[in-house]
Amino acid sequence: MAKGMIREFLQGHRIKHPLHPFMVHLPVGLWIGSLVFDIAYISTSTVGFAIAAYYSMMLGLVSILLAVPTGIAEYVSIQVNTRQRRLATAHMTLNIFVSLMYLLNVLSRRAMESGPPSMVTGGQFVLSVVCIMLLGISRLHRRLADLSIWHRFPWAGA
Repeated sequence: MAKGMIREFLQGHRIKHPLHPFMVHLPVGLWIGSLVFDIAYISTSTVGFAIAAYYSMMLGLVSILLAVPTGIAEYVSIQVNTRQRRLATAHMTLNIFVSLMYLLNVLSRRAMESGPPSMVTGGQFVLSVVCIMLLGISRLHRRLADLSIWHRFPWAGA
């Protein structure tokens, strides 16, 4: 019974809206922000932008801890051996890969100096661009699969 209540909470039944779409905005926004800060650093060589990009990536990684449980709650509710499940699996796999790439990016920036990085290398910038592109592809997979639990709410069809 508690397991069902937790799943319903993670799926947003109490607020009558799926939670996963809400929860992904924070990490995605932080990661897009980190790319904007990278571009600002490359354009101006202002150390503050490199530091802001680094912390935006780190906070994005921490905030995925809010998005993951809600995504898993939706994922397990999708019928196995369906197009939606295959697309959801691709969506999840891409997001795991992107998260690992951001972790690699943060660690590579941290390894350059003893504290927050004061610069962004070309390789780190390219990695950030690739990650944002992969996030876009992942979003497309989610959209193609119509991966939301809107259909579970009575007012969803109205």
